[in-house]
Amino acid sequence: MANLEVKDLVKSYNGKTKVLKDISFTIKNGDLVSILGPSGCGKTTTLRIIAGLISATEGQILVNDKDVGKVPVYKRNFGMVFQSYALFPHMTVFNNVAFGLKMKKLSKNEIQKKVNQILKITGLSELSSRYPKELSGGQQQRVSLARSLVVNPQLLLMDEPLSNLDAKLRTKMRSEIRDLQKKLKMTVLFVTHDQRECFAISDKVLIMKDGRIDQYDTPENIFHHPSSEYVARFIGYDNFIKVDEIVNDHQIISNTNIFVTDEDNIHAKVLTIRPENILINPEENKPNNLIDGTITSLEYLGQSFKYKVSTSLGTFTVEEARKSMRSSGDKVQLYLPSKHLHPLSR
Repeated sequence: MANLEVKDLVKSYNGKTKVLKDISFTIKNGDLVSILGPSGCGKTTTLRIIAGLISATEGQILVNDKDVGKVPVYKRNFGMVFQSYALFPHMTVFNNVAFGLKMKKLSKNEIQKKVNQILKITGLSELSSRYPKELSGGQQQRVSLARSLVVNPQLLLMDEPLSNLDAKLRTKMRSEIRDLQKKLKMTVLFVTHDQRECFAISDKVLIMKDGRIDQYDTPENIFHHPSSEYVARFIGYDNFIKVDEIVNDHQIISNTNIFVTDEDNIHAKVLTIRPENILINPEENKPNNLIDGTITSLEYLGQSFKYKVSTSLGTFTVEEARKSMRSSGDKVQLYLPSKHLHPLSR
């Protein structure tokens, strides 16, 4: 397996349109890193440059400190799994998985041994004689994964590999990929637009916007400490409080008094809080961080209810777990716990 370092990567077309702008990041040996972002942000372009499928305008791709920027695709020893499974329809599962080994001209016995081993690891042994048309979507994706792994790649690149699967199967497959990645200690770069998917399986997440990296950190740090309003909105923060004035250190005023406990928040231009961290009509008396509001809309989510609440600070989205739903038009008090208010500097 390998360490991957991407340094100052730039990709432009016609010398004008820059789709990647100074992309730099490192993946440690054995880590799974996801690139997360909306369509058109540059995540697939980044992956394809690393794979060698397209060339960079500027920058370096280093694998174990060796520049592979001019190394042909077939010599990079990278595994690739894409949205389309790209299986050979006229070949059995066994022969699809064996294809890369045959190209390497390994002996028949060695091919047999390696393919059987990876089929066992990926749970495909009983399907080895079937053809792709006889497999489910999840089974086909597993074959695609096995074909990439059997050649013992330095780095595994995955581009939206689960997007063609239904929600239940996606959840199952992402768990299988993570378990397999840990078992084999693979270094993986995983591209997705699905926040829950990448947070569930990643050691670190790289969030892109308009060809740039907006934040690169662990899922936990991104979730609890988004670096910008863009990142916060992308991962599910709906509530933003503009700070008009700062008084007495920990007191932030924006039409009303909002106290924070984290000194980093003192100079924040905007505060954000997740919908599930806001309390409606708290049972205990709270001296600060209370806002009067009116419920304007509501939504049943199964295990919780989601409300839109109009206040003097704007409309808040609040998610609450309780047995019965509140009603539109209800007058409520919202409590914004200081520990859940996060600063956004940009």
